Amino acid sequence: MQDTQYLIRLTDAIKRYGLSRSTFDKAHNEGHIRKRKLARAVFVDTREIEAWINGESKSA
Repeated sequence: MQDTQYLIRLTDAIKRYGLSRSTFDKAHNEGHIRKRKLARAVFVDTREIEAWINGESKSA
């Protein structure tokens, strides 16, 4: 079972962290964060974002 309490919409993450969509796309493509899609909404895990920002992410 996943911890859905840490998932936020990508659009909200962009506002919260002050980063662009292309920056999130690059982090996703490099394996730092995962995107989860539900219907038309894309969600990201705040724990993965914060680990990536702090240089602690597990690169794929």
